[in-house]
Amino acid sequence: MTQSPTNNRKTWIETLVIGVLVPALISFIIPYWRSQNGLNDGVTDAVAQESWQMILTDFFYLFLFTGVLFVSTLHLIKRILDENVLLTLLLGVLITGTAFVLYIQREILQFSVVYEGNRVLYSIAFLFYSCLLLYRFIQTTRFELDTKEIAVVGLLIAMNIALGRIGISTPVVRVTFAFLPTALIAMLFGPWVGGIAAAFSDLLSFLIAGGSGAFFPGFTVSAFLTGFIYGLIIHKKTLTLKRIILAEVIIAVFIHIGLNTIWIYILTQNPLAVILPPRLIQNAVTIVVRVMSVWFISKNKQLKRVYMKYSTAKS
Repeated sequence: MTQSPTNNRKTWIETLVIGVLVPALISFIIPYWRSQNGLNDGVTDAVAQESWQMILTDFFYLFLFTGVLFVSTLHLIKRILDENVLLTLLLGVLITGTAFVLYIQREILQFSVVYEGNRVLYSIAFLFYSCLLLYRFIQTTRFELDTKEIAVVGLLIAMNIALGRIGISTPVVRVTFAFLPTALIAMLFGPWVGGIAAAFSDLLSFLIAGGSGAFFPGFTVSAFLTGFIYGLIIHKKTLTLKRIILAEVIIAVFIHIGLNTIWIYILTQNPLAVILPPRLIQNAVTIVVRVMSVWFISKNKQLKRVYMKYSTAKS
């Protein structure tokens, strides 16, 4: 059933508020307010200084933090099975997870957007959205893949590994097409199968294709999120060019430029001013290739027949 423009607008407002504004409030703004009021060590430090003003101020911020989580929980639980809630929770996990990662790596990253003494707030905010996302996963996921469909997933995982070893290299960027099997799995079988398959491909690529150095799980998380985002946006949807661009922009900004840049920084310790500019150029070039490639396979008649035969969205 098609939503009316009013309901559609309301849905996007709810996604913006609970998926973006609330995570920003509990992960960045409230910790910032506490820091500005000298509450980096919380109530313990305030009691030690016998400062009742500090104690009351901290209780106010903690009450606000708890109240926002409580109201958000009441709103989300009633709508946990709604389609837009999945995007809301994913955005919440990405934003609160970013704050949590920045905090635990603060000594290495030396970012001023996270503050000492707020470890519990960063942890609770991230766990809040993660647990709700897991709860929705448990409530909605039904892995009903038959033998042929599992074989298709396995074949596409093998293609992912093979294509990841082959690329077009230039002095500025290297383009591979390993993303295409990931997009196909997500298109055919949905976000969870797409995410798990992408993570499994990353692990197998490291083990089989001779990954160099120590294994770093951050890139596996990025791979899972890439497959998940593809499935969230293009599974059981009319594949328009705008929708494909939306998926690729989210993946490029949050995963490639965001998370993967952080992982590279942690591994190499090179300054972000050195790491980020070439990655911006690379993603500006590759996003065009990715959009056009996914658009092409979505319109291919032979692949459409495969889609109708094997996809869990065919009905």
